[in-house]
Amino acid sequence: MSKYKTGYNIELKAKHQLLKKGATIVVRSARSLTPADLIAIFPNCKEIWLVQCKAKQQAPKNKSTLQRQLKNLKSLEGTYICKAVAYMKQGKKYTFIEV
Repeated sequence: MSKYKTGYNIELKAKHQLLKKGATIVVRSARSLTPADLIAIFPNCKEIWLVQCKAKQQAPKNKSTLQRQLKNLKSLEGTYICKAVAYMKQGKKYTFIEV
């Protein structure tokens, strides 16, 4: 099986688990070159998880090792303001409009 297919399968497995845990939206970043493979939104507890999937890597025993390995992902952690926005035509051009 190709590396892409292996990664894709583990991402789908993770997506199903996130939905079981209560996420209502899970977005997959196909061919991800970003720190997160999946973005899961849990509206009941107002949480957003950024998930990096590792198909063939065992979790290190030391959590600080994992944090070092995924420092780009860890750097995104924090409190954000979430806005509902539509992108639609207004007059002759498209624009972002807060809902």
